[in-house]
Amino acid sequence: MKTRLASGFRFQVSGLTFRVSRDWLLALALFGAAFALYARTAAPGLLDGDEGEFQTNIARLGVSHTGYPLFFLLGKLWTMLVPVGTMAARANLFAAFWGALAVAALFVFTRWLVGTRWIALGVALLLTVSRVEWSQAIIPRPYTLNALFVILVTFFFFLWRTGKVDLTVPVFIFGLSLTNHRTMIWFAPAIAVLILWQERAALFQPRRLIALAGAFALPLLLYGYVFWRGDSDVGVEFHLKDFNEMILAGNASRWMYYGGLDWIVHRIRDVYLPLLIEQFTPLGFVVGLIGIGALVSNRVPRGWQSGLPARDAFVFIALTNIGNSAFCVFFNTIDVEKFFLPSYITFLFLMGVGIAVVGDWLGQGKRQKVEIKSRVIGEGCSVFARALLLAGLFASVGFLAVNNFSVNDWSGRTEVARAWDENLALPLEHNALIVGPWETLTPLEYAQYVEHRRTDLERWKVIVKQEQLKFTDYGSRQSDIERAVRAGRPVYFTVHPNETETLGALAEQFRLVRVGELWRIVNCEGREARGEGQGASCGAPVIKLGAIFRDHAGSGIELVSYAVYPSPNLRAGEFGLLMLSWRAPEAVSARLTISLRVVDAQDRVVYQRDAEPANGARPTIGWAPGEIVEDDAGFFVPADAAPGAYRLVIVVYDAGSGEEWVTLRGVQMDVAILWVVMVK
Repeated sequence: MKTRLASGFRFQVSGLTFRVSRDWLLALALFGAAFALYARTAAPGLLDGDEGEFQTNIARLGVSHTGYPLFFLLGKLWTMLVPVGTMAARANLFAAFWGALAVAALFVFTRWLVGTRWIALGVALLLTVSRVEWSQAIIPRPYTLNALFVILVTFFFFLWRTGKVDLTVPVFIFGLSLTNHRTMIWFAPAIAVLILWQERAALFQPRRLIALAGAFALPLLLYGYVFWRGDSDVGVEFHLKDFNEMILAGNASRWMYYGGLDWIVHRIRDVYLPLLIEQFTPLGFVVGLIGIGALVSNRVPRGWQSGLPARDAFVFIALTNIGNSAFCVFFNTIDVEKFFLPSYITFLFLMGVGIAVVGDWLGQGKRQKVEIKSRVIGEGCSVFARALLLAGLFASVGFLAVNNFSVNDWSGRTEVARAWDENLALPLEHNALIVGPWETLTPLEYAQYVEHRRTDLERWKVIVKQEQLKFTDYGSRQSDIERAVRAGRPVYFTVHPNETETLGALAEQFRLVRVGELWRIVNCEGREARGEGQGASCGAPVIKLGAIFRDHAGSGIELVSYAVYPSPNLRAGEFGLLMLSWRAPEAVSARLTISLRVVDAQDRVVYQRDAEPANGARPTIGWAPGEIVEDDAGFFVPADAAPGAYRLVIVVYDAGSGEEWVTLRGVQMDVAILWVVMVK
């Protein structure tokens, strides 16, 4: 049985009566709506970079960067309680959960602070659809949980200031927040000022000091997790010697830049203010300034929480905003916007105050008009003006939702999972070496640690920027890679060496061949060292062909010659290279795909590789008439291939139309015989 009340709903179950206020129902609805939005736009699975590392470490209780013990412990619990989808997908939804909870918490806090339900609703919705908060709610990062702590720490310190909770409660929450993200330390000056104002007389009593110190320090014991789970080679390794760098933020100094006054002005004018206005629209920025003015002048809205001095509230919010913003101004990283989130959220508190104050002004206009004109006209004008205010607020919400949806919709981002599914489906040699910057290796770490796939593959993390070489003991590892290749070890790169600042010389010493989404390093000179057209066969015999593939209209391309490296005699599980030379007698109007197939004696395709010439770097549509184009096609002999003869077959087709081009011998062109020899 359910009875609707003015303040909420009453439920009776088995003779027991439960009462739920409208505010809590609205907070629950906000949580559900925000979670649905974030889940709808969240990345569906595996990611690379920090996100891929966090997905792995949530699953295996690992250590990343600065520790994040609370984040990983709660993340692991989440994946155990929500057994839906892959571990990577669950990790993504973990951030969505905290983002939605932050939205609901902001509604409750703003409702408590200014006393107006619809203003609290509008402010919470602004946070929901703000670009940066939304962007962090769709990937497994600790910033949405940090956003929740920004709200909770402020809320509970204000509750303490109004006499509703003991000081140990907000102090404990503040200590707990530091186990998720260290930037909460910028709340410390505001907390210290508020406590000294209110409790300086009793603060230095020994028992009180011990209680407060214990409340703060107790949650920090969670950093013991770092030592418990620190034996990890996922992402950034942690050892005791790294404690100052990784836990006490010593590494942050690398990105701190202390410029002159012009630098500070530039960062505020060109970074902080544009980002802030972008989050909540110019209207939100203006009402936030009004909120500042209202608190400074002690003109709080009519629904303001009694017992909370406007001065105390303003100083606390201002100091937290300034502390975090000052750090971000000097923290010169390309992704600094997410570190500004506490600044955005504390400004939202001021926006709630500003909207409430404007609403009160409009209400005062009602009373003035009643004295001058009729009561009906005065009330009508007041209601209309306040309706316009709310309309502007919710129009801003709608604008941000529409504008930010396409930016933050990661639901179609499956390219990382697809690429590594393709890579790991390849018959890569046992104990092959996979080399690349750590960001590109996190999907492989996820596959090995979480899915237990290809655990035999070895990973080498390399530095790709010159400026970062000084931070490692092993440098670029170029000489180590050279030795491995020359010793015959299979080596694959996740990026082309020419895309790095430290390993480009490898492209001059060796041949780079695309295999799936990897680059195989082949132990013969690269084209850069030889010059175009010189030694293209790596010493293997070049066989002239002169076979022409044609379409239905008579257009054609000629397969001039080929060579097989290291030889046509390979063992099962080995890698081979078919080097093709193509020529177009006349311009080609289609982008053709070259399909290389290894076919056994029963005409079964045991390996197939389809790609545009030169892996898309030289599409046929751009060939000049008579130009020779070299195309390296790598292939694997299956590990279970029986000894005997196999055929290397070429098929040319237009992927757009599906048309297969034909030769005088039909669609398939047998290029060479491959002999799989028995392993001795």
